[in-house]
Amino acid sequence: MTTAIRSDLATWAQPREARLVSIDQMRALALVLMAVFHFGYDLSVFGYLSFDATAPFWAVFRSIIVTLFFLSVGASLSLANATGIRWGAFWTRELKIVAGALTFSVATWFLYPGNWIWFGVLHFIAVASVLALPLLRTPRLALIAGISILTLFNLTDWFTLAPLYQFLREPLALPDRTMDLTRLIPWLGMVYIGVYLGHQRLFGIRQLPFLPAQGLFIWLSRHSLGFYLIHQIPLYGLAWLIYLVIG
Repeated sequence: MTTAIRSDLATWAQPREARLVSIDQMRALALVLMAVFHFGYDLSVFGYLSFDATAPFWAVFRSIIVTLFFLSVGASLSLANATGIRWGAFWTRELKIVAGALTFSVATWFLYPGNWIWFGVLHFIAVASVLALPLLRTPRLALIAGISILTLFNLTDWFTLAPLYQFLREPLALPDRTMDLTRLIPWLGMVYIGVYLGHQRLFGIRQLPFLPAQGLFIWLSRHSLGFYLIHQIPLYGLAWLIYLVIG
């Protein structure tokens, strides 16, 4: 294990090449699929589609989206801090994500007081980014941790944070139900695996086939937080317009 850690530290210290387009593509694909997922919900509001987030199709669809998101989170953290943690850039990014998460929480608390978002995707990314810091220099340990988390979650019925939720629910006035719940366990495992993939530079895959490598698609990836915050407004508006036109 000591040898593996030393090897990981050596890998960390090596100079990195230019930005990997493949990570941008992965994130952009997740954003596009997320928009499709949410538009499906919007259409269901107007009765054009049957939408049940717990149904197999939509549950698998969402799992694909968050897998792409969280692998790219881990890989990006690894590459962005390759020569040492850039604390200024890290905390600037973290504050933006926390601000976005709080915006969702406050807005949904007013709109949906019975199931407001208290730990959605942005909340998860903020927490997971901090929890990834100790393993950024040891990608093999990150890989082991990631696989272990996913394995224990899927093979046991006790490896969850349900007891923590029960403990905090009353003092924090958390709702019995919530929208967009993104569980720290097991999805933290995907972030850790992403850290490893970042150190491996996605095993030399600089560009994913069949996906655009420039233009609007990549621009979308590099403005992912802004898109995440506002995308539902035009999508819901489009669903409403369809309802007005078609009836």
